[in-house]
Amino acid sequence: MQILSQGTRHVNRKSVALTALGVAVCAVGLYGVANAQLSTEKPRASPGKERGDLTWGTCDRPDLPVQKGVECGTLKVPVDWAEPQSETVALRAYRWKAADQSKRKGTILNFPSGPGEAGDIAFADLRQHLPGYDLIALDPRGVEQSAPLNCTADKALKIPQVPPTDSRRFHALAKDQSSFWSTCATAPAGLKNHMDAYSNARDAEALRKAMRLERINVHGFSYGTLTAERYLGLYGDHVNGSVLESVMDPTQSRRAFVTSAARGMEAIFDRFGKWCAKETSCALHGKDVASVFRTAQKKADAGQIPGSLHSKPWSAATVTGYFEVTAPSSFKEAAEGLKKLSEGKNPMPGEGKPGQDQTPKSVPFPDPIVCSDFDLSAGTVGQARHDLKATRKAAPVLGFSTNASHYTATCLSGPRPAEGSSKPVTSRSDHPTMLLSNTLDPATPHTWADRVAGQLRHKAVPVKTDQVGHGGGLDDPQTKRKVVAYMDQANRAGR
Repeated sequence: MQILSQGTRHVNRKSVALTALGVAVCAVGLYGVANAQLSTEKPRASPGKERGDLTWGTCDRPDLPVQKGVECGTLKVPVDWAEPQSETVALRAYRWKAADQSKRKGTILNFPSGPGEAGDIAFADLRQHLPGYDLIALDPRGVEQSAPLNCTADKALKIPQVPPTDSRRFHALAKDQSSFWSTCATAPAGLKNHMDAYSNARDAEALRKAMRLERINVHGFSYGTLTAERYLGLYGDHVNGSVLESVMDPTQSRRAFVTSAARGMEAIFDRFGKWCAKETSCALHGKDVASVFRTAQKKADAGQIPGSLHSKPWSAATVTGYFEVTAPSSFKEAAEGLKKLSEGKNPMPGEGKPGQDQTPKSVPFPDPIVCSDFDLSAGTVGQARHDLKATRKAAPVLGFSTNASHYTATCLSGPRPAEGSSKPVTSRSDHPTMLLSNTLDPATPHTWADRVAGQLRHKAVPVKTDQVGHGGGLDDPQTKRKVVAYMDQANRAGR
């Protein structure tokens, strides 16, 4: 999920205003998929004339230059795959050929993290850890240069990290969210209700066909694993190796989603507390870290901490959010920040009063895409109360995962889950899927990968890395050796 982006690229939370931490049923035949046009003579990518056409050119992405050697293209696909002759949407495609084509091992189709990350987000890491493969990807629907979902910024900023549990405020939130969703738009307009994982999986199959690739490999990270799972279920017979890291479990109910995420974050806090007790470099060494945390939350709720956290005023929820952001990358920074918060000081340099940031009227805001794939709406104030009771039981100190609970507020209005969105993961590939997880992940707890492994049964190869963080499994030498050996074997067998 968008929570903590992998690698080098992060969502600009001040301008985009707030990803939570900055995380149909049967195949429809592809219509009119033409041969790929592989000319790179044009100065920039231009849309194909027909749906299914694919043209390549140089990249002109303004927000972040692409890796040298990456080509960009545009692929036209139906907005609604159930109506394959309906209006089309132009999707941004990426291709990065292996340096030595004579030794090329195959092609890896990447499904990016998010929702909100560009298709090529993992290209540099994949080239480093799995050299010798051509890399291809799409910007998912509603993201980056694939008809981005844009929403009114001030309304996005007002979405709470945890839904309120008193009736008056909850009903006001439900009304606000209905108004908020009406401000969100895509071009074409119909795409707004077709941004789910099944649709993205069908887009990926259109890309494979347009490139005339008989066999491919699949890589997915975080939210991208959801689309990868649906791709394997629909089109896995074209897949050799598939590596999914920081795995999403589509079968979870809303309550399971928020409680498992809260339990995962509490486990990180427990590890943090043990580290502080042992390490003298910890700013809270010799102190009761849980007591310090609760003091910080009380001062925040009492309005005794100046400024804000990414345009959100300090509260018990933002203190939890601060820990979620800092601890996975640096226990030392988290300890220093919690100490300042407990003293009534703002640990975020440059953060002023809420609302002082210059925020554009409308911004790319991909968070509601999650609502296309999970039924996360709290629905009623009673459900919100029971959710909070369950998360507090699962996480006695932190209280909740702001990343997960944020979506139960966001999804009060927005796209409805696609048909079949909660179906278990299946695969049509002849080869098992490798599922990478960390023992302590702030966004996708390892229990999610365990559940998907149970759904895939003999078609799963679980690999768990003992580390704190979201992703980064391939940076562990032992995990990397397993992945490389698995991919080599899968591609030899798939020839």
